Amino acid sequence: MYLLLRYGGVQVTGLAANIALSRLLTPDAYGIYAITLFVLVLMAFLSDFGLGPALLQKRASVSDTDLGTVFVTQQVVLGVLLLAVLLAAPGLASLYHLGESGVWYFRAIALAGLFTSLKTVPTIVLERQLLYGRLTLVEVLEVVLFQGTAVLLAFLHYGAWSFVWAVIVSKAAGCVLSYVLSGWRPALKFTRSAFLGLWSFAAPFQLTWVTYVLRDYMIPILGGLLVSTSDVGYLNWALAIASVPGQMAQIVGRVSFPSFSRLQSDTRLLRQAIETSVRALFVVAVPLELALFSLAPWLISVVFTSRWAPSLIPLYLLCIHWTGANLTSPLVAALNAMGKPRTALLLNAVWTASTIALAVFFVHQIGYVGIALAYAITIVGAATAAVLLVKRTIGIHLWPHVRLPVGAALLVALGGSLAVRVFPASLPALLVVAIAMGLVYWALVWIGEGTRLRADIGSLMRSGQPAASK
Repeated sequence: MYLLLRYGGVQVTGLAANIALSRLLTPDAYGIYAITLFVLVLMAFLSDFGLGPALLQKRASVSDTDLGTVFVTQQVVLGVLLLAVLLAAPGLASLYHLGESGVWYFRAIALAGLFTSLKTVPTIVLERQLLYGRLTLVEVLEVVLFQGTAVLLAFLHYGAWSFVWAVIVSKAAGCVLSYVLSGWRPALKFTRSAFLGLWSFAAPFQLTWVTYVLRDYMIPILGGLLVSTSDVGYLNWALAIASVPGQMAQIVGRVSFPSFSRLQSDTRLLRQAIETSVRALFVVAVPLELALFSLAPWLISVVFTSRWAPSLIPLYLLCIHWTGANLTSPLVAALNAMGKPRTALLLNAVWTASTIALAVFFVHQIGYVGIALAYAITIVGAATAAVLLVKRTIGIHLWPHVRLPVGAALLVALGGSLAVRVFPASLPALLVVAIAMGLVYWALVWIGEGTRLRADIGSLMRSGQPAASK
């Protein structure tokens, strides 16, 4: 609930910031940001070493020695990575055709990687206790600072540096606040037994996250080599817009992992939790993704300006990708929580390799749109495989839980697509059609499952009460 409230508040401010940045900055600036950001993400994942998730999944209580071991390991790895990026910056700038300025883009963004790594252990402390209210404060601060700094600097004509400085400022502030709210302080404690105890889970889990990075950041990593910086900007912009509803899947996946880990010894409760998580996403996130798909032409022409028209087809395809993520995110989290990181690794490795291979093939056939097409095709196979793997392990039954919201969302999205083609584009028309789609969808769902919805909402509200009141 805390993270969904954060999501709602962040999206309201994020929409305003995205509109402003889309009007102030060029596709080139978006492309440069996407290309340099993958360095930060890669540093964060590699320096984590998989030990953070291992702490979350651990059944026994976490000791100060465990936390200190993770902290020391991560900072040693980060130091090596930071030095590597500083030395490799000229080569990276040349490889991605960013010129002399690109050297400093990469070096500056690497500094943000230091703050991201330092924040890992206090974040794990909060997540281990499911203190998502405090985590929400950290993340809201980061998002608001990032957006505010980026818009201000873009208005002052800083171009791509607007994004780079916004990342550094927001990550530094989030790092400080995470220590304040967690109460944990860095401890230089390292023991070989603690490291090896976590490593058996961490190694395959970390390899899984590497496949995530390669797949989810394929646009800047691969696109930066195969297409122009502007094309990377169009693709990354489309990905950012398509991910607005899709971020709900990431939120549920994030909460699901520690929550499912606590339920791993109770098959009935775990099965119920998985089915409930997927249903929640299909009631809320999938309809929003389909609505975005149907209204995309009006959104681009009326809100973001025709400058972003080349992003329309990628936006359609990436909406399909994020719709499928509503299955893959909670189900992969379930596989990891049930102690099957190697199964999750195999699934993600095949998924990533297929996406990269198809992207390379399609780029040579149809240009930059081919990368988005690869995402759309492979999500179908990945979602199917995830359902079958979890079903075989724990016997979930998803279709009875999602068939009504899926049917209602498809009908409403079809109506929205017809409206876009019949009526002239304007802001009033966009608002009226969007509101009408929302009202019709909820009316259909309420008519079909009103009793169940009331029970779901009542259960959620009771779960949110303090333990002492139960």
